[in-house]
Amino acid sequence: MSDVDGDMGSRWFWRWIAIIAGLAFVWQSIFILIWRRDYYIWGDAYFFYESGKLLANGVSWINPLAYNETGTILEAADHPPLYILFLGFWSWLGITGATAQMLLSSLFIGVPLVVVTGMAGREIGGRRLGVIAAATAAIYPNVWVWSGTLLSEPLAALGLATVVLFAYRFWHSPSIGGAAVMGAALTFAAFGRAELLLLSVVVVTPLILRAASWSWMRRIGALFVAGGVSAALLMPWVAFNLSRFEEPVYLSAGYEITLATSNCDDTYYGEFTGYWSMGCPFQFLDQAGLTLQNSDQSERSDALVEETLEYIGDNIDRLPTVLVARWARITGLWNPVRVVEIEAFLEGRNLWETRLAQLTWYPMVALAIAGAVTLRRRRETILPLVGPLIVIFITITITFAQNRYRASVEPAIALLAAVAIERLWIGLTRVLNDPEDVAGFALDNSDTSQAGDGNGERAPQAESAPVS
Repeated sequence: MSDVDGDMGSRWFWRWIAIIAGLAFVWQSIFILIWRRDYYIWGDAYFFYESGKLLANGVSWINPLAYNETGTILEAADHPPLYILFLGFWSWLGITGATAQMLLSSLFIGVPLVVVTGMAGREIGGRRLGVIAAATAAIYPNVWVWSGTLLSEPLAALGLATVVLFAYRFWHSPSIGGAAVMGAALTFAAFGRAELLLLSVVVVTPLILRAASWSWMRRIGALFVAGGVSAALLMPWVAFNLSRFEEPVYLSAGYEITLATSNCDDTYYGEFTGYWSMGCPFQFLDQAGLTLQNSDQSERSDALVEETLEYIGDNIDRLPTVLVARWARITGLWNPVRVVEIEAFLEGRNLWETRLAQLTWYPMVALAIAGAVTLRRRRETILPLVGPLIVIFITITITFAQNRYRASVEPAIALLAAVAIERLWIGLTRVLNDPEDVAGFALDNSDTSQAGDGNGERAPQAESAPVS
C-alpha cells in the first residue's frame, strides 16, 4: 500500500469510528434519559455510587451502607477501586446526580469501549473489520445496556477490549515494550473486575511464551517485564489493603462473599440452583458467631471461605448438578425466560432490557463461533478472544452464574461475531457481483489485506506462525 493509500485508508477508518462512537453515545444518552433516569440504586450499584461520594468527601474506602445508616466506619474492599475513583472524581467536582454520572460513564467509558473494540478489530483483520467490530459493539444490547447502571461492568469491558487490542499487537509484532503495555492493560482490566486478572494466565503468558521469533531467554524476560509492570501498578492498592485489615486482603474481598452466596441449600436445590442467595453468607456468619460489630471484613471473609468449603464437602454429591446448572445459566440454556425476570428485578433493570439482551445473545454466539472458525482458517490466533471466555467459565464454575458475569467479556463476543459478519459481507458481495461464483462464498482466503479500499494494512499470518 502506498503512503497516500495508507493515509486515505486511515482517515476512512477514523471517520467511521467517530460516526459510530457518536451514534453510540446518542443512543446511550437517550436510553439513560428516558428509561434509566428513575433508576433505584441498590446492591452493588449503591456501593459504587455512595462510595464515590464518600471518597469525594474525604471519608476513604469504607462500607457506605453502614456509614450512611449508622455512621459506623467499616473498612471495605468489596470491589477493585477504579470505578469508585471514577465516580468519586465527578462527585468531587460536584456532579453527584445518578443520571449525570451514568451519562458521564457512557461518555468516558461506553464510547471508548466502542472505539477500542474497533481498534482491536482493525488489529485482527484490517480497517473494514475494525469498523464492523465497532458497529457491532455499539449495537449489541449486552454491551450498551450496562451504560444504564452504576456498575463497573462497562469499565471492565473496556479493560478487556484494551487487553485484546494490545495482545494482538504484541502477537503481530512482539517487543519488550509490547509486553509491558500488555501488563499495564491487564491491570487496567483487573481494576474493573478482579477475575480478569486471570487473563495473565490464559492470555498474556501463553502469547509471550509462544513468540516464535524470539529465543526462550527473551520470552522469559518479556514475561517478567509484563508481570513486573502489572505488579507495580497493582501494588499501591494491594499495600493499602494489607495495611488496614486484620487478615490479608489483596485486590478485593469480593471473592469470599461471592463464593459463600453460591454454596448453600438455597443454591443447591430448587429454582435458584446454580445461582446466588444472600441467605448463604448470613447463615455461615451466624454459624461462625461473627457480626459487623465483632469482626472486620477480612475476618468475615476467612470464616466464609471455611464454612463454604465445609458445606461443599458435605454436599459433594450434589456439586455436579450445580455445576451443570451454572454452565447452563451462563450460556442462556437454563430457563431463560425466568432468569431474565429475576435479573431484571435484582439489578434494577427494565424487563425489556434483559429480554432484548438475552434474545440477541443466541445469534451473537452463533456468529462468534463462526468467527472463531474463520480466524482459525486464516491462521490467526484466537487466544486473546477465547481466553476471556475461559476466564468467565472458570469464575462461574467456582462461584455462580448470572448474565452480569458475561458483561466484561462481551467485547470478545462482538469481535468474533464481527469476523463472521465481515465474512458474510464479502461472500454476499462476491455472489452479487458474479452470481456464478457461488463457490467463492464458502472460501476464506484472508480478504482483509486488500490495499486502497479503505480496509486494513495487515497481511495474512505467515504459514509458520503458531496458531491457537
